[in-house]
Amino acid sequence: MKSADSKRLVIDASIARAAGRTDHPISKACRVFLEGVLNVCHHVVLTHDIREEWNRHQSNYTLRWRSSMVARKKVAWRKVSQNDEFRTSIQNIGLSEKDRAAVLKDAHLIEAALETDLRVVSLDETARGLLRRAAQNVKPLKQVLWVNPTKDQEHTIEWLEGGAKDDQARQLGFEGSV
Repeated sequence: MKSADSKRLVIDASIARAAGRTDHPISKACRVFLEGVLNVCHHVVLTHDIREEWNRHQSNYTLRWRSSMVARKKVAWRKVSQNDEFRTSIQNIGLSEKDRAAVLKDAHLIEAALETDLRVVSLDETARGLLRRAAQNVKPLKQVLWVNPTKDQEHTIEWLEGGAKDDQARQLGFEGSV
């Protein structure tokens, strides 16, 4: 794949925490995904908030992976401001207090995705479900792609190797079955 086809991926700390050298299915899936990012032309997006979250939660494997990404100049450092319009929209769509708090906890991932290539990688299926619901009323969410490398049916390695292309079924605004 040409570097011109590379995408900037917002990778949640859930991946950074889970990736390791064990054969546990979640650890292995996250490790294989991160290796794919390293070996294909994609970049990881690091904002201040994402970097801080990773620093608190990343595994030893992920620390070494991140160092390799920096050495290969495959880190997209971004200064991303809080998107007040997005956050206000989330406040006003009628989610329960608990659900609203869960969505706002991951707002920094969405804000980074909105300012880069609209791609989030996370293990958090609860957040994905809530964001899918929110996307019906919050237009900027509709185009954001969300992938989970532990879901075999998502074929995330093939997706990475194929250029992490837009795929309607991966979009938060997709209304079909996943």
